[in-house]
Amino acid sequence: MTQQAGDVKTGLLWKQEHLSPLPIPTGQPASDVLGMIWRKNDIYLDIGSLSLSGGWVTLYSMSLIFAGGILLALFQGIFLAAVLIGLISGVMMGFLWKGYIKAYRRPLMPPLRFHRQRREVRIVTPEGEEWTVPWERVHAIAPSATMIGQFGATRMGGLLLWFPYKDQIDEPFHMNKEGWAIMVSPGPGIAAMRQWECIRSFMEIGPEAVPEPTDVQDKSLRDIFTEEFHKARQHHGLLLTLLWDVGIGQVLFNPMVYHWLHKQKFAVIPDLTSPDSIAWSQPLPPEQWAKRSPELEAAIAEREKELGFAATSKLSSEAG
Repeated sequence: MTQQAGDVKTGLLWKQEHLSPLPIPTGQPASDVLGMIWRKNDIYLDIGSLSLSGGWVTLYSMSLIFAGGILLALFQGIFLAAVLIGLISGVMMGFLWKGYIKAYRRPLMPPLRFHRQRREVRIVTPEGEEWTVPWERVHAIAPSATMIGQFGATRMGGLLLWFPYKDQIDEPFHMNKEGWAIMVSPGPGIAAMRQWECIRSFMEIGPEAVPEPTDVQDKSLRDIFTEEFHKARQHHGLLLTLLWDVGIGQVLFNPMVYHWLHKQKFAVIPDLTSPDSIAWSQPLPPEQWAKRSPELEAAIAEREKELGFAATSKLSSEAG
């Protein structure tokens, strides 16, 4: 049986929430947690992943932690421990940095384009294959899992968008069915719902209900550093700004390298350039706009009643 929005599957340490189809309101505000919105206008919404920025921050932080462990061992005179930490961290971080550099050098994937007037999604693979999927056939799933370690339990999760292949649009969906998918990690539960709500709100409400696109700065490093320095000085004073932004902060977080990598990779984000995609992306006369299916209309009305009842109950309990 094809899963629908609202269906939930659970296991011992995992949970899987289906958000679409049908794309009904989640009850959460639209929030671009991961900065996935690349372009937005009255016609279409482009989303993509800038997760390489977060990857650099993670790897750089891990490298600093290992370097701190080596220095601490040296200061304590435990040279064998320093050598062991250096060997283990060198192999592990070398492998991770190699993978990151390889991913960084690859071109960004074309964006997913959601056309609200056609109520369709345009998919373009890195290999150049293109097709469209009806909006109401998009599957949005929020999987989450609980990881148990020596410091306690941690819940992790993401947002999975699944699209049928062009020759399988009308075939029923199941979890083992092959399709074209994108997985991002805004976080479990509510965070994934808020990221999905950006897309759903654009398609069902309009561009005004969605945050503005990610601001990719196309400036020199000197301009960026000057702006940040002046902002920090106004809020924290000159001495603290010099100590942190120019000294400790540069060593710990290295924001200048981050901005350089970000600018080199994301100053110009990809677009859909094929004649078919360009023609598909054009606006339609209002009388040709696609409409919601009767099933979706009924599902949205029912969901809005549920959310309205929940909001009313909450206000009543707070008043009491």
